[in-house]
This record gives sequence, structure tokens and C-alpha cells, in this order.
Amino acid sequence: METTQDSTLQSAATPTTGMFGGKMPSAIGFLVPVLLFLLPFAEVRCNGTALANNTGLGIAMGSDWKEVMTKNMFGDSGEMGTKEKREYTKSHDPNVFAIIALALGVIGFLVAIFAVARSLNINFYIGLLAAASLVAMLVDLRSKAKSDTSLNSSDLDVNMSMKITVDGTAAFYIAIICFIVAAILSLQRSRVESR
Repeated sequence: METTQDSTLQSAATPTTGMFGGKMPSAIGFLVPVLLFLLPFAEVRCNGTALANNTGLGIAMGSDWKEVMTKNMFGDSGEMGTKEKREYTKSHDPNVFAIIALALGVIGFLVAIFAVARSLNINFYIGLLAAASLVAMLVDLRSKAKSDTSLNSSDLDVNMSMKITVDGTAAFYIAIICFIVAAILSLQRSRVESR
């Protein structure tokens, strides 16, 4: 009878972390979006056709957008003898929101790897702030594209039926989801470890 009570007390004293209660899922949840910054994060589109794209790291550092030459229905790119991708000559400022999101992703990863349960509550807020920073980055890029378009169209007397927009790529939206999932996993881990 005593051995049954002892095993019951031992199992009650050591909580099971479960599949998502350890440090690896939340750490991976922060590492994946940081790595996604190396992929194309946003595209400039004219009437739905992609004109240029930039990586998340490029947006954060203020790198030039790379022009994407698309082929028309006849199979040529419209300009003879040009490369498929060229760089814009216009320089861009580093995007503060992209820098914040990238920094928060790295901090969240480090906290998930090295932190104790009390500091994991902070990681919940870090993940949510990183996701919010990415959304703010896209809003900022869209507002800059809108202001540049209105300035250029009035100066150059361009046809007003052209609509230039900036949109996030799949990597951008996956990064937002990963930051939110990492925040939730960090919160779950802190609850399990604080028991």
C-alpha cells in the first residue's frame, strides 16, 4: 500500500510538460520567423503584377528592391536584352518596424532557450509585439508606396488607372503566424513550469 502512495506522490510532484510544454517548440517558434526574414517578404505590384520584391532582412537594412521581370502573354519580358532581375537605383531607408520585429524574434529565441519559467511570460509579449511589428511594417510600406505613387503620378502625368500596391508574401504571413504560435507556446510552457 505504501508503494502505491509513494508513486502517486512522485507523479503529482513532477508535472508532465507534454509535447508543447518544453523549451524546443517555443524556441523553434521564434527561430522560424527569424529565418523567414531571409526570404522575399514583400512585393510591389502594379495592377496585380509583381514588379519588385525584397527580403525581410533587406527591408530592415534598407536594401534596394529587386525588380522582377514578368513575361507577357507572348513569352517575352517586354524589354529586349534585359536581365530577369535588376535592382532599383532608388535608395530606401531602413524600416524601423522590420528591425524591431527581427530583434524581438532573436530576443524571443534566446529567452526561450535560456530562460526560467518566470521570464517566459515576457516571451508571450515578445511574440505578440513581434507579430504586431510585422503588421506595422506592411502598413508603413503601403503608406510609403501610396505617397510615392501620388507624387510620381502628378509629376509624370501617368495614367491614373495604374494601381501600385505593396503586399506581403507567403513568408511574411507565415512569420506572423509563427510569432503568435511561439507566444502561445511560451505562455503554455510558463504555466506548466510554474506548477
